[in-house]
Amino acid sequence: MDTQRCPLCGKANRCSIAAGRSDEPCWCFGAQIDPAALERLTPEQRDMACLCPACAGAVDAAQRTERD
Repeated sequence: MDTQRCPLCGKANRCSIAAGRSDEPCWCFGAQIDPAALERLTPEQRDMACLCPACAGAVDAAQRTERD
């Protein structure tokens, strides 16, 4: 599994940790992830890669992080 891709849609998940920037927090650390999005993951996909902001239902949080 490509950890830089969303397991639901395959687009870039914008995860700073997977991109090797472990010195900065991932956008998802401050986001509230939609529980319905997590339910769409198979057991094999869970805890393997971040969802993208759109699939996570957390677009606002990702945009705030980009501006900071």
